[in-house]
Parts: sequence; C-alpha cells; structure tokens
Amino acid sequence: MTNSEQSNIDLRSEPAAPALHVNVEGDLIIKLDSKPDASAALLALLGPRFHRGGFTGKDPRQAPGAAMRTQVAEPRKVLNDGTQVPASDPRTDHVAVLFPETGVMIATKPLSRDGSPYATQQDVEAAARGLRLLGYDDWQLASDKVYERHVIDRTRRKPAVDPSLFPNLPLRDWYWTSTVLVEEDGTASSSASSAFLVDLNLGDVYDGPRDVSGFGLACRRARQ
Repeated sequence: MTNSEQSNIDLRSEPAAPALHVNVEGDLIIKLDSKPDASAALLALLGPRFHRGGFTGKDPRQAPGAAMRTQVAEPRKVLNDGTQVPASDPRTDHVAVLFPETGVMIATKPLSRDGSPYATQQDVEAAARGLRLLGYDDWQLASDKVYERHVIDRTRRKPAVDPSLFPNLPLRDWYWTSTVLVEEDGTASSSASSAFLVDLNLGDVYDGPRDVSGFGLACRRARQ
C-alpha cells in the first residue's frame, strides 16, 4: 500500500495563546492570530515547511489576522503522445491527468475487463500493476486519499467527478482503492479481508470485502 499524500500539520496551543493551523492536504491556508509578534515567531520557527509551495499575500506582521493561500497549479491533461494541455482545454481525448502540486498522475480510462468490472479488489490491483501507459510501468491502484483529493468532486452528482478531467467513467459498480482496512490489532497488510471502495455516483467512500466486484483508477508518481 502506498501513501501518496502528505500529512496534516496541526499546531495548537492553549486558548489564551496564539494558534496556528495549517492543512497541506488541500490548499495551504495559514490563519494568524491578532498578535503579530507571536505570529512572526511561529512562522520563523516552522517557516521551512510552510514555504514548500510559496506564499501570496502580505507579511503577517503587517496584516495581523489575515489569511494567506498558496497558488495551486492547475491540473494538466496528458495526451497519448505525452503532450500536456491545461485542464481548461475542452478536449477529452487525454489519457491521464497530472496534478502538479502533488506530482500524482491518474489514468483516465478505468481499470476493467473489456468494459466490465473485475471480480475482486485483488484483480483490480493486478490490472493496475500491469498497466503500460505513456511509456511508464510503475502504475498502481489509487489509494483512498488519491480519490478524495484528486478524483471526487462533491459539488457534482452522477458522476461526482469533473467530467472534463475524467470523462465517460462507468458508474454501474464500485471503484476499488488500494487502501486496505486496518485489522483489530492495528495492522494493515495485503492479506486483509476488506478494503475501501468509492461510489462515484455520489462521491462516498465505504469499506467492503475484497471479493466484491468493481472498477478502479490507476495512478503513479510523476516526479520522485
């Protein structure tokens, strides 16, 4: 199982003291308290981690209480010859979508057996590992975090995805993830009996036995 997502950083202090909360799973947002000296000290202490994506906005010492947000790079549609076009391009013949802020590339064609879902989650995982696309052979079944961050769009329904990025996805069955359910002893392994699956009609994530049929989406790290 591959953890392809970055973790949250959540720094909290006592109610009377300055507080700073940073979420790096989505847009990077920093909320500063009303005490500029304390805010500046926190940024100086943790600054190297916060500057991973760069900032826009004013110096917090000049604008106490302000929120700053990183510029998030627009996804890129990857054509069959490797050419990349902006996500806003109306064409839908692309074979993958690249998300520059995480380096994740997702194949747009669902993993299936001649258009039909695979019998088990293990079959979907094997199909992802066997995929050869755009000259790459390091594809794997997307984790639940990849679906949550890059595929599911809960402002939409049936499908709960952006159809410009992921066109023509079949919705008659589940989409399996590579994320297996943690056992009672706190461990997770490839022999686990259950894994997480996604309903792309509504964007919901569930867990279920791995011997249930379903589709899947393959992904890879476009940068190391």
